[in-house]
Amino acid sequence: MSKLRQRTKHLIYAGLAGASAMGLLFAGYAVWNTMEHNKREGAIERHYQRQIADLEEAQLQSQKSMASGWTISRDVAPGETIKQGDLMQIRLPLEAAPGNLITDKDGAAGRTAKIELGKGTPLTEAMLYEGQPTAPDLRNREMKAVSLPSNLRQGDSVDIRIQFPSGQDYIVLSKKKIDKLASPTMWIKMNEQEILSLSSAMVDAYLHDAALYALTYVEPEMQSRAVPTYPVNKAVMKLIASDPNIVNKAEQTLAEAVRTALESDLARADAQSPGNGSFSASEYSSGYGQATGSSSGTPSSFQTDGSTPAGESEDSFTLDQPQQNKLLEQAVKEGGSSTDQP
Repeated sequence: MSKLRQRTKHLIYAGLAGASAMGLLFAGYAVWNTMEHNKREGAIERHYQRQIADLEEAQLQSQKSMASGWTISRDVAPGETIKQGDLMQIRLPLEAAPGNLITDKDGAAGRTAKIELGKGTPLTEAMLYEGQPTAPDLRNREMKAVSLPSNLRQGDSVDIRIQFPSGQDYIVLSKKKIDKLASPTMWIKMNEQEILSLSSAMVDAYLHDAALYALTYVEPEMQSRAVPTYPVNKAVMKLIASDPNIVNKAEQTLAEAVRTALESDLARADAQSPGNGSFSASEYSSGYGQATGSSSGTPSSFQTDGSTPAGESEDSFTLDQPQQNKLLEQAVKEGGSSTDQP
């Protein structure tokens, strides 16, 4: 029995020794595997860190080679003002960015578009212009005494001109934007000097059977403002001072003439078959005055020197001589004599 017990002990010891050896081997392998795993993880981490650093460096270099600019979040029509809320910041490659790209938000907000701008268009200096500040004497003016083009639309820019029976033609107001239109009535903004010029032109047109008419600009955002050439008549200004109601009389008479001409053209167009309408018979035709004569009795024929025959109480116009405003002189004299009487 003692020998059997001794052998059993030896087997147990041998088994324990083998298990211990296997445990040590497994533990050593586990430690080695853990160390190798940590090494691999460290290498992978260092590799990714290098990649991240490379990407950050590339992004930094890319940002240095990009230009910052601004675009719009909606479509903007020509002549429309760009607001702060319409702007979005963008970045463009330096090689693709225009040299006059707007980089400051304040450089775009509050400015006016020269051309039609689509959503997402990068804004440049050439696309915008600075709007004029609102003058303290600027006023909205309703006008119905001016002959308007048939294709006039709200937002168009026009020159208002005056044409005398002698053929002399002057610019009264230049590049005025149509704020509102209900033909034959339109609304524009005018300052004090322009209001006086228009008043003088209306009285001139009333006294001398002249015509006030409007001409549109082809590309108002690209074309510069014309220089007004109409000389304000001092005698007319004296007449206005002596009789302020004459401006209203002149405007009413001219408005009635424009309306009469419009109704005449409409009636003539209705009476004729489509496609056979004749514009040459309209008062808006350049040959109308020679064919029918003036509605106020002014002769329709001109003298050989380019002037109209005039009597003592009639005004005369010549292409190369100053105008003789006899009607105005008489009106001023009458106004002065009436004020001198007790």
